[in-house]
Amino acid sequence: MLNVLHVSAECSPFVKIGGLADVVGSLPNEIKRLKGNDVRVILPFYKSIPKKYKDQTEDVLNFKFDFEFEEQYVGVKSLKRGNILYYFIDNEFYFGSRDNVYNYGDEFKRFAYFQLAVLESLKHLDFPVDIIHVHDWHTAMIPLLLEKKYKSLKVKTVLSLHNMAYQGVFPLQDYKLFNIDYDTRFEFEGNLNFLKTGIVSADIITTVSPNYAQEILTDYYGYGMQNLLKQRGSDVIGVLNGVDYNEFSPENDKLIPKKFSLEDYKLGKLENKKALFKRLAIDFPLDRPVISLISRLVNQKGIDLIERVFDEMLEADDFSFILLGNGEASYENYFKELEIKFPTKVKTYIGYSNELAHLIYAASDMFLMPSKFEPCGLGQIIALKYGTIPIVRETGGLVDTIEPYNEYEKSGNGFSFANFNAHDMMHVIRYAIHIYKSDKSNWNRLINNAMSSDFSWKKSALIYKGIYKDLMRG
Repeated sequence: MLNVLHVSAECSPFVKIGGLADVVGSLPNEIKRLKGNDVRVILPFYKSIPKKYKDQTEDVLNFKFDFEFEEQYVGVKSLKRGNILYYFIDNEFYFGSRDNVYNYGDEFKRFAYFQLAVLESLKHLDFPVDIIHVHDWHTAMIPLLLEKKYKSLKVKTVLSLHNMAYQGVFPLQDYKLFNIDYDTRFEFEGNLNFLKTGIVSADIITTVSPNYAQEILTDYYGYGMQNLLKQRGSDVIGVLNGVDYNEFSPENDKLIPKKFSLEDYKLGKLENKKALFKRLAIDFPLDRPVISLISRLVNQKGIDLIERVFDEMLEADDFSFILLGNGEASYENYFKELEIKFPTKVKTYIGYSNELAHLIYAASDMFLMPSKFEPCGLGQIIALKYGTIPIVRETGGLVDTIEPYNEYEKSGNGFSFANFNAHDMMHVIRYAIHIYKSDKSNWNRLINNAMSSDFSWKKSALIYKGIYKDLMRG
């Protein structure tokens, strides 16, 4: 029996900003279901964690340790949910008094404290850890800290890279806060770089899709880390993320008004489309294809491509467009203006609603994901299960999950374009609309292929179980 501890800044359903939370919220459960491992998760006890979960936590222990040249309080709470025991690091200053998860200007101190508090906690918890599995930059210093400061714990490490664009870069002198001697592994281009430290120190490195594991070895996707990753060679493994089908499948979804399966998807999607239109107070034609976008509105997500051609497309083409998302103000304003300009074709919801997201997946005909880069992507995988055909750019995990429609072989589960080019995207969208309107038999075959696609967590969990086993053998 191996004892595995996942350490993360996010974990669904407690706190979610992006896909990191979905992975840490699902993968440990699936690994534990396979038996042979005791898997637990530890994360900060944020103010934003819903009260219903906070009320269920129990105090496990508390202590103080030297941090920032004074004694700092650490509280450890626990909560059992499903088959996983979750621990929470409680500190009012760093986590309990702030409304948001990130962006306070002292991220270095907050996540330096968190990582040290996790390792200090292991001295007191009745859980002798064999493997610590850390996620992204917020926890990437842990492998080196184990080597330099906590060697007695005798723990192996796995680092999962969810997005190379975020690395945790701070002034080099800040390393002193860890109260350890200088090490060249801290430094990258004159700064302290959490992610770089993890890349050169972890025993095994995983990414969230096989294609992304190859992409990050290139200059374009590696964000400066490509040569370091090449040096790690076979230690870098791409494992495709999955989706929790207990939450995201039309047969089980408690958040949609009409559940459906492959056998009755036509009625199911129609009834959910009616419900969506009523919810959003729109009167779009039901027989007109609905293309949806559920996304953070940031440069990574390919919003620039939409800005280039959607005015032209909405003038000329017969489709409805529904957006759910928020992010950069310029993008939010663009979509608001697009709705004003095309009120009978466009509806925008600036913000996020989990319930509305489920309804949009269930009601839409196509799901647009024109990402500049996408380490794995979950939206396209979720859309497949609801029979909502993805239109994606060929990058990262989008390549691993979406097989382009082939009208001659009648194969594929979506549509894709290779170049990060607005007109390439436009042509593919128009092609998808053409198939939807003029070739119903092939569109139905596409839906069958999409809904039959299996991207459950079980496959990924089996791979991770093997990684853990091999790591302990080594």
